[in-house]
Amino acid sequence: MEAGDPTDDQSVRLAGTPFETMPDPASARALSRTERLNVMFVVAASQLSQIFIIAAMVGLLFLILGLILLSPEVLAAWTRNGRSDGSLLGMTIPVPDSLIQISLFLGALTFMYISSRTVSDADYRTRFFDPLIDDLRLTLTARNRYRAAVAPP
Repeated sequence: MEAGDPTDDQSVRLAGTPFETMPDPASARALSRTERLNVMFVVAASQLSQIFIIAAMVGLLFLILGLILLSPEVLAAWTRNGRSDGSLLGMTIPVPDSLIQISLFLGALTFMYISSRTVSDADYRTRFFDPLIDDLRLTLTARNRYRAAVAPP
């Protein structure tokens, strides 16, 4: 194997696992349609969950900052002397509806911004998407080694 061979890197990354001693198969069996769908689902679910968590944290940050920084007088002027409590998912909470709606809106904007950035920004792909693909390749290498080891003679 060459020094820059990706299988060599994956063999090093599989060190300390049961797949370390298994040889690489001469030819890897192609993924079935169900397995390909599973791989696509894992990649999409990983990216969406990462984006959703970041957007939820940004929305929560704006909600907390709004509670800290906005005085009751400003909130009364902002809501035109409306109710000082709001509801979220059917629960009444002591936060004005307008602050909840603004926080949800800013969280949704963050979700859209990060979603578009994942498609268009090469730096984002290098830092977040490429490691996910590398882990997926490692998992598929371990799968191929396991399938070759347990295949009937």
